[in-house]
Amino acid sequence: GRLALSSCPGKKVRLHSGPVNGRAAISRDLDMDFKRLKSFNISAIICCLNDAELSYLGAPWKLYSEKAKHYGLEIFRLPIIEGSCPESIIEVDKLMDKMVNTAKEGKNMLCHCRGGIGRAGLIACCYLLKCGYTKKPADAIKIVRAQRSPQAIETRKQEDFIVNYSSWVKNESHLQING
Repeated sequence: GRLALSSCPGKKVRLHSGPVNGRAAISRDLDMDFKRLKSFNISAIICCLNDAELSYLGAPWKLYSEKAKHYGLEIFRLPIIEGSCPESIIEVDKLMDKMVNTAKEGKNMLCHCRGGIGRAGLIACCYLLKCGYTKKPADAIKIVRAQRSPQAIETRKQEDFIVNYSSWVKNESHLQING
């Protein structure tokens, strides 16, 4: 299976204010977005948003989860505060195990945050490291920036988390080999 990154399905921003700093209003339709994801053979969604942020973006959790279920989309949640990183490496590693198993089943996944750049980018980097596509955190960041956006992984805190997760993965694999 493959991993894609995107902004939040059903995202609605700047509808009343008009363009802000040259950025236009966005008014996506949650039902259409999930239908489109299904047509792209996406089977699972990794959502990096909490309930409050989903509501703010026009995709309240109750509606979001109902629509996902309607389209047969499995949801993995790991809410992360914007610009920040996950609270626990162990929590991320559990998510990575779910993602690896989903991919091994040949299922495609979509990871999103608000814009699909920072938090979703961080998750993508951790996934690359967990799967062994690269062993170097800097290379994982380079790959995600080349594939998604040069702005992917937005803060030093996010970069540091990726470095720490890389060390965790190396230690875990060492323990499994020598354990």
